[in-house]
Amino acid sequence: MVLSLVAVLCTGVVAVPVSWAVRKQAEVDRGEVSPDAAVTVYVLQMSSGEEIGLSRVLAGRRHDELLRQWRRYRGEIERGNVPSKLETVGPIDVEDQGDDRATVTAQVHAVWWDEQVNLSGTALPWRFETRRDAGGWRVWAAEMPAWCGVHVRTDTCR
Repeated sequence: MVLSLVAVLCTGVVAVPVSWAVRKQAEVDRGEVSPDAAVTVYVLQMSSGEEIGLSRVLAGRRHDELLRQWRRYRGEIERGNVPSKLETVGPIDVEDQGDDRATVTAQVHAVWWDEQVNLSGTALPWRFETRRDAGGWRVWAAEMPAWCGVHVRTDTCR
């Protein structure tokens, strides 16, 4: 009897965190509220080099392909003098294509800083196709200028 009471009490205590975790995972899997929000997350993850949180903004059917592309591009960044951050400059342009699709263009530049120097690269257009997928906006395609030779001089990449 005591054992079954303990089991019921423990199940109740565990049930709340489990249901909370399931609800939070469902929220994460929904994508973003707008096309520009999905692109912002993509650029922030590229800046940090962290994949955690990236999957929520990659279209499900193209997830693996987009993740490989993201990793290749991040690898290009890491071949050279890695910037302190990447950031968007000015407003992000969202062009509605209808049928839950939008083309997004963000001007992105690299910023390097240390104790004495703050250097900003030229802002260049990064273009994305986004789609509403499973209730939220996600990146369907990404087109970024080459890192080595465009964002940074070729000789800075090893």
